[in-house]
Amino acid sequence: MNIEDSKFKTLIAGIVEREGIELVEYKTSQSRGRLIVRCLVDYPEGGITLDRCGKLNRIILAEIEERFPGLDYLVEVNSPGLDRNLKTEKDFKKVKGRDILLWLNEPIAGKQFLEAKVVGIKSGKLILDYKGESISVGFDKIKTGKQKFRD
Repeated sequence: MNIEDSKFKTLIAGIVEREGIELVEYKTSQSRGRLIVRCLVDYPEGGITLDRCGKLNRIILAEIEERFPGLDYLVEVNSPGLDRNLKTEKDFKKVKGRDILLWLNEPIAGKQFLEAKVVGIKSGKLILDYKGESISVGFDKIKTGKQKFRD
């Protein structure tokens, strides 16, 4: 990460936090001398809209113009989308009470794939309702998860 990238990340993270939004992912690249900044953002409880992403993008652009006049850059602000991977404790907190599809690194209850409802998180483990039974899964056992959407 070069110094400009570091300055951008600090600036953008501050703006996002000030707006009550979470910076889920931050990536940069260069193309023909232009800095390209891609941000995935969401509300801490989930559910950010495209309109809110657009408003946040305009706020970020205005601050960059003010602090880095004449710089050649592009900023994209997007939501992580409904079909995003669930991996961290924070991700699973956002889907509490919802059905998920869960892929595991090693079998639990004889299965490496579970379809269950997220009950909560306790002592660093994901608590699930799996076929009417409560089971706990350590985050180190989780490969990835997805929220299940009905047709």
